[in-house]
Amino acid sequence: MRKYQLKLNDREFSVHLRSLSAEEATLEINGKEYQLAISSVSEVIPEGALLSSAPAPVAAPASLAKSKSSGGSSGSVLAPIPGSIMEVYVQVGDKVKAGQPLFKMEAMKMENEINARLDGTVSVVSISAGDTVNQGDELLVITP
Repeated sequence: MRKYQLKLNDREFSVHLRSLSAEEATLEINGKEYQLAISSVSEVIPEGALLSSAPAPVAAPASLAKSKSSGGSSGSVLAPIPGSIMEVYVQVGDKVKAGQPLFKMEAMKMENEINARLDGTVSVVSISAGDTVNQGDELLVITP
């Protein structure tokens, strides 16, 4: 995945993000591996962004589904890393709960299940099994 060279209080850290899912991350920090549980994920809205002016989500044709989202709505589910979609568990109209698995993707020879961050109804599904996606691609939209 990604490697970072960080400096904190004049101390250097080499951080390698080995895997990332909605529930956990595996990091190697200065050669030692750590498993982290992710208790919540929030989306940071840039100061001055107008949420009320965002257009309603519209299902994209499959040929456009892989284009990068320019930020996405709060219910957007973006690809956390480049990979291949193995299975899609939901379809448009399905009601989902936060933490519910949405799809499974393979990245760097690891299977990752991506879960819903919020309760709502699936309004857009832009992927199907076998699709290849890039980091940041909008894959699904959940309307609260």
